[in-house]
Amino acid sequence: MTPLHRIEERLHALTFRQAAGLVAGSNLFLVALALALPADGEMRGPALLSILGNFHILALHIPAAVLLVVPLFEFFERHDQATATVRRLSVFSAIGTWAAVLCGIVHAHFNGFAGDAVQLHLWGGIAASAFASLASLLLAKEFRVRLAAQVLAIGVMGFAAHIGGELVHEEGFPFKPNKVASPKKAETPRVVTTSQKRDDYTQVVRPILEAHCVACHGAKKVKGKLRMDSLEALKKGGSEGPAFIQGDLKKSPMHARISLDSKDEDFMPPKDEKPLTKEQVQAIGFWIEGKPIPDDIAKAALAANNSAKK
Repeated sequence: MTPLHRIEERLHALTFRQAAGLVAGSNLFLVALALALPADGEMRGPALLSILGNFHILALHIPAAVLLVVPLFEFFERHDQATATVRRLSVFSAIGTWAAVLCGIVHAHFNGFAGDAVQLHLWGGIAASAFASLASLLLAKEFRVRLAAQVLAIGVMGFAAHIGGELVHEEGFPFKPNKVASPKKAETPRVVTTSQKRDDYTQVVRPILEAHCVACHGAKKVKGKLRMDSLEALKKGGSEGPAFIQGDLKKSPMHARISLDSKDEDFMPPKDEKPLTKEQVQAIGFWIEGKPIPDDIAKAALAANNSAKK
């Protein structure tokens, strides 16, 4: 007898009231943990919990896939009572979803995540765990009730997965087509000459930050308590203090990070994102030093932005 078989048999032996208490208690524990360990954007230790949180990315895919499979067995077999296969898969998806959410709460708290979308994903995940558990709890009911509960659980899981996908990829995922599918003619960026007193932050620096930094440091997702979607937010900074010190590149974390060797673990943007070009780094450097950004560097920096959007 496999361990999963033993677990399923023991759960099957519980009364409905006992099973309901187990489902409610386990998911209320997630709610309490989420409140006790808020996603506040602060990166903290211990390292073991930080590593455990990273397993959220690995732990969520298998139970989500199993949750999708369960209704197929139900629909094509259509038994009055749930089969052993359906029971075991349903129990596995419920336990796996609960474990994935547990890792997700730890991941957000210890690895510096915050933001509106992070909160929506977190509570959506808790709801998905609750509905997956409910679907498992209702296995003793008739076919239509079981199937409806499983489809509802998939819908809630899909919502949480959609928000999580947007956090990792971009807004509109997975329904947004790739950029090559509907190419648009790139517009030549308008750059006012320095003689016309160009606003370097608004016209050059902010577009660079929006293209490369705001996805992880904006309203929806905030890493290290740092937002980079406004000048005020840059001055306020995050867990390391202000993002830049006017006139001092060495003491400006945002410039230090983008100037590191790309193999350095502190290099920004992260390795899976497109790095800033030499001209973009130079443009930000000139701005921090309080010097006008030369027109050729400004044009090259903005042209790189347009290239990255294709």
